[in-house]
Amino acid sequence: MSPLGADQHVRSRLTPAEAAAASAMSLPAAAIVSAYLVYRSGYTVLPFVILLLAIVVAAMVFRWLWHASGARLRASRYNNLVASHDNGPVGRAFQASHRQQELIAFAAIVGAIFVWLLWLAWPTLLWVGGGPDITHHLVLIDYIERQWQLSRDVVSDPYLGDMVYYTPGSHLLIALAGAWTRTDGLHALYPVVAFTVALKAGFVFLIALRLLPAGLPRTPIAVGAVLLLLLPRAYFLGSFTEHSFIAQVVAELFAVVMLWALVVWEHDHWIGALVLFAFAGMATFLAWPIWIGPPLIALAAVMLWRRPQPLPELVRHFVIGVVPIAFVAAVHIVGRVQWLGYAATSGYVLRPSVAAIGWTFLLLSAAGVALIAARTIDRALVACLAAIAVQAFALFVVAKRRGADTPYIALKMMYLAIYPLAVCGAVAIAALIQAGRQLGFRWRPASAGLLIAVFSVFAATHPPRAAPVITKPILRAGIWTREHAPAACVDYLVSNGYTAYWLHLAVLRNPRPTARMEDPDTFDPQKALIRWIYPSGLPYAIADDFDRLPRDIRTSVDVVARFGRAAVVKRRGAPTCDTGAR
Repeated sequence: MSPLGADQHVRSRLTPAEAAAASAMSLPAAAIVSAYLVYRSGYTVLPFVILLLAIVVAAMVFRWLWHASGARLRASRYNNLVASHDNGPVGRAFQASHRQQELIAFAAIVGAIFVWLLWLAWPTLLWVGGGPDITHHLVLIDYIERQWQLSRDVVSDPYLGDMVYYTPGSHLLIALAGAWTRTDGLHALYPVVAFTVALKAGFVFLIALRLLPAGLPRTPIAVGAVLLLLLPRAYFLGSFTEHSFIAQVVAELFAVVMLWALVVWEHDHWIGALVLFAFAGMATFLAWPIWIGPPLIALAAVMLWRRPQPLPELVRHFVIGVVPIAFVAAVHIVGRVQWLGYAATSGYVLRPSVAAIGWTFLLLSAAGVALIAARTIDRALVACLAAIAVQAFALFVVAKRRGADTPYIALKMMYLAIYPLAVCGAVAIAALIQAGRQLGFRWRPASAGLLIAVFSVFAATHPPRAAPVITKPILRAGIWTREHAPAACVDYLVSNGYTAYWLHLAVLRNPRPTARMEDPDTFDPQKALIRWIYPSGLPYAIADDFDRLPRDIRTSVDVVARFGRAAVVKRRGAPTCDTGAR
């Protein structure tokens, strides 16, 4: 291994697959960072100017990394893993073949997962998840789309509520995507999140490739790391298909990129890896800052336990990786100290359990952690897992001291942990294959294909299905109502209370600090039906399925608009509504 800072004539230590992946990541990261700085400064965000800037940045990153990925074989420890001992024509052909195979596999992983996730929401491509979080995120996205700038009195805005303190990186990206596609943030939301999930899986594949030993079918085993993510499905998919943790899921992409960049730096001490680390880190913080801690702690740990390096070079590398992240963090925190209160937030979150994670995943990942910890290099993964555990414990203590019912954010750390654990699982699979070879067993390429096919069929036939909060008919009914009726005078005859919550805040744009918001009966589907059996009450209601309403209601209202099964109805009795107290 060359000393830190040596071999500066070598442009990079990346493969073409890694160069393509980092370039793909740079477009949304550039959009988030540039749009946020404009937004936070109080200036108007111009979506197509941001798009042009993001494309230019992505093109520059692509040119830099793709051109650099042709660096000489001796420059990279990673390349030595896939090259033969012959550095002549045969060795170079061997290396080129593996690089091409890896690039094809990476593209196939990202493409297949993206298409599969779009299929789950086809044909509307509207959000498929549930829970209250979808409403809060859409409120902020809608605000950005209507304003495209941060007003000076935004803190007192009754529409945003506590979302005013939220880091808006993911929301800006989604609103921008809606403008770029000439739709809106609601229609861009699911495809954007699906893309980040697919690209994140591709980076898991790339991290696994770096940690697998030579002499094995590395590409199929690295694909296995991605397949292992299907075992803790509640964490990998349920985070957005069930619970709508939108900002968290988008930020996971950039956090995983930070981990990949750290692994690259640990292998080769290439300063460019820390440039990518910082770039992804800025996007991570602006999307969901909870994820920024573990990669930063892991970076410090890896730098400390590596063999002694020239201190000035080490400091320079650390500064390059950390200072840009610290800058955007400082920009956001100024005037928003209340944001720190999220550490003590309570709410529903999945608790880690064998049932949610699976014995297979747990055993393989635990074995992989032990194998990697025993190495003298490649400890970035273990450092990140240790940092996740430390941060989870700290958040747990803070939440309990502040009286939170559930250590919400602390428990969420498991959602990030599955990605390094999946890579560790692939390392364990590689060790099992090596042990099998020593016992005389032969690994055949057909075995890898069969394994991938089984997992793929399982994924396709067992898609996560939650009752969606948003449907096309109810969306059309909500928009019609917003344009033709007082928003404060609308009730909700829907089967899902979260749908009523979404209609009230995100579609009709009612303010949050009102008596109706504080009344738990407002969004209770059964209580709403009872209200409409009696002749007095709010004059309008949105029904998600008019034909399934009780006969007493259907025969006592007038349908003023119909959208498939959904309808907007008007009361015939003595309606009452105080529009001044929304």
